[in-house]
Amino acid sequence: MSHKINVGDSISFVGESQDKDNIKGNLSTERMCSVDWYDQTILDTTYDYTWTLLGTSDACALSAGGVCGLTLMTGTGDNEVSFLGTALIFDINQSPEIETKLNLVDVSGTVIYWGFSDANTETTPACTIDADSGTVTAVATNAVGFFCDADKGSSSLYCASVNAGGTPQTVDTGIDWTDGASHTLRVRLDTSGNAKFWVDGVQKGYIALATADVPLCEIINYGTRANDGSNVVYKRYLKKWQNIP
Repeated sequence: MSHKINVGDSISFVGESQDKDNIKGNLSTERMCSVDWYDQTILDTTYDYTWTLLGTSDACALSAGGVCGLTLMTGTGDNEVSFLGTALIFDINQSPEIETKLNLVDVSGTVIYWGFSDANTETTPACTIDADSGTVTAVATNAVGFFCDADKGSSSLYCASVNAGGTPQTVDTGIDWTDGASHTLRVRLDTSGNAKFWVDGVQKGYIALATADVPLCEIINYGTRANDGSNVVYKRYLKKWQNIP
C-alpha cells in the first residue's frame, strides 16, 4: 500500500481548519526551503546580505509601517546602480530555485536585475545584466535571472543569462512593466545549468545552458535611468529552495 500523496496543484485549508493546527506530526522537507519576509527590525548586512550602495542618496531599508519587505531607493544620478545579494550559497548540482515579488513605482526611470549571479556585488554603472543604451550586456561572468531596463523597449521584462563570460542570452516575456505594478518572479536551475522562468505563476522563458557550474548568490540590482532622479523599488520577500548534498 502506498502512503505517498501526489498533489498536482495546491492544498487549501478552509473552514475551521484555518483556525487550529492543521498538520499532524512533524513537517519535514527534503529540500532546503526558507523564506525571508524582511520582517526584522533591521536588515543584517553583516552576516545575511552584502549591501553595496554606490549612487547618490540611494538606500535600502526594511519597509515596516504595516508592510513586510524592503524599500529600495535608486540614486539621484543617471545610471547609478546599487546591489543587495546573499552569500554564494547556490550550486546547479543542487537544483536551486528562487522567487521574489517586486513592485516598480516609476518604470520609465528605473533599471532592475534580479536572479542568480556569481558575484554578490558589482561596480556602478554596470548591472549584473542590463541593457544600458539599448544593448544587452553582462558584467557578471555567470548569471541568470530577469531584467527590466527603461533603456530597452517599453520597459519590457526579459529573462536573461550569461554563461562563462559569453554572449548574453535573452527571452522577452512579452510583459511590459507598468508603473506601480507588482510581479512575482521565479527562476529554477537544473543540474545542467538549464533555466526556467516564471512570472506570476506562468512559465515565460527557458534558456538552455544558462550558467556554468560555479557558486551562485541571489542578487538584486536597482538603478536610475533617463536622468529621472531617485525612484522606488519594493521587494516583498525572498524564497529559496535547493537540494541538500
